[in-house]
Amino acid sequence: MTIPKLLIFLTVMAFGEAGPCSGRPCNILVMLPMPAYSHTNNFMPIFRELAARGHNVTIVSPFPQKKPTPNITDIVLPNLLDKLMAQSPVQNWADDDNFFNKMFGLWMFASFGLIPVLETEELQNFIMETNLQFDLVITETWFVQFPLIAFGHKYNAPVVAISPSILFPIAAEFTGNDIPVSYAPLTMFAFNDRMSFLERAQNMFLYYWEIYSGKLYFLKQQDSIMRKYFKYPGSENLPYISDMLENVSLTIVDHHYALGYPRPHHKNIVEFGGINAHVPEKLPADLQKIMDNAKDGIIYVSFGSYFSLSMLKPFIGDAIINALGKTKRKVLFKMDNDTILENYNYKNIEARKWFPQASILAHPNCKLFITHAGVHGLMEGLSHAVPFVAIPMMGDQKFNAKFIETVGIGEVIDKDTITAEKLSNAINAVLTDSSYREKIKERSAIFKDQPMDILENAIYWIEYVIRHKGAPHLRPAVLDLYWYQRLMLDVIAFYLLLIFLIVYILVKIIRLFFKLITWMCCSKVSKNKKSKKE
Repeated sequence: MTIPKLLIFLTVMAFGEAGPCSGRPCNILVMLPMPAYSHTNNFMPIFRELAARGHNVTIVSPFPQKKPTPNITDIVLPNLLDKLMAQSPVQNWADDDNFFNKMFGLWMFASFGLIPVLETEELQNFIMETNLQFDLVITETWFVQFPLIAFGHKYNAPVVAISPSILFPIAAEFTGNDIPVSYAPLTMFAFNDRMSFLERAQNMFLYYWEIYSGKLYFLKQQDSIMRKYFKYPGSENLPYISDMLENVSLTIVDHHYALGYPRPHHKNIVEFGGINAHVPEKLPADLQKIMDNAKDGIIYVSFGSYFSLSMLKPFIGDAIINALGKTKRKVLFKMDNDTILENYNYKNIEARKWFPQASILAHPNCKLFITHAGVHGLMEGLSHAVPFVAIPMMGDQKFNAKFIETVGIGEVIDKDTITAEKLSNAINAVLTDSSYREKIKERSAIFKDQPMDILENAIYWIEYVIRHKGAPHLRPAVLDLYWYQRLMLDVIAFYLLLIFLIVYILVKIIRLFFKLITWMCCSKVSKNKKSKKE
């Protein structure tokens, strides 16, 4: 939809049904300009439900809906994924053992990744449009898109931030949700919540490195990017970027506590992980027949919407296909290039470019899910109690895979040392050892045991922010403290000084006491000597 048509639509709808925005439906802007399909797709149930409740939802992204939805308007941006990956200053995102990537990867991508998107004519036209007004802005601010916080300023509207994973340290900092690094591992590490001394040291170092390198240097770049590309009436009064980030009203996180380690959150954090996991679609007839006839069970294989075998080193794909080909079970393999199988003679592997993943995992004959340990796939497998063999590739996948291993719901294979034999052994272990299925059933029960429907909960809190004008009462006071107050360094310094003064005074008293004793003893001896002489 073009911007003039959108303007007419919002004006007409403003006089429609009653809602929390002064007796009218709310106009909600969803700004997801980055070309990450899995992010947009997995958030869609929230946007559709908001529209179903009468709100006018405008979605700005490279991924328009395939079928129009009432009350949802798509503003389509170009898909720049290939361009972004080609221009990325981080040459090998899959190299998670590269300490340089751990220290600088996030900020380098944040500094360069959003610029081509902000430069597009479509987004610039939207930014400069002056006749639109929104009551709420929803955006992926915390996923290396910090300048998008300016939309809240442009429309004088509260901002709800969506995070596609557990909060990065800088996001935790700006929401007042400090990460207890002594027992809560960062997603860039394959650690669990029982860390060794060296692991805790690494965890702590990178946590504070990201926060303070970000605040002292990289956020200045983000502020410059924001001021360069956000030109609209009033943009000359844009506050400094960190001041706006500290006032995000609510952050909804695509995570579920059943798939991670416990950590504290304030009320300005709401988890909505698993929103797509529970309700599978009906299987197509051909797949239904395959699944029903697989008496020995089905092995389902998918490495997500981004990775394909052709992107990996040849020995990795060879090991995976050979291990799967030697199993007696039917294998459904999602791969972009199914011609790879022409080099092999395995009849049990059926490859397609797309499978209805949730529906396959929900079928009782699906016995194993071989995955890259992407969080959405894990939630779907967890929902339907299908154990895993994880071959993590990049990002938080090694962290997720470590959790699978820690709680005993699957096996993990290192992609850099994978062989057909190792993968075959892992597959056989998960399929034959009943403990994996028992533990995945236990974890699935935890996943499903909710006091409130996940989608209902997310919608409640989004509308809560609208009803309470940004809900400033949810903002933790820790955000108003100086860094040394936040770390309690002033209090620690006070107590150290107090202890020093007490010890100093005690030492002085003891020394004075000993001097007094010595003087008294010496005086007595002197008197005795005098009396003897007399």
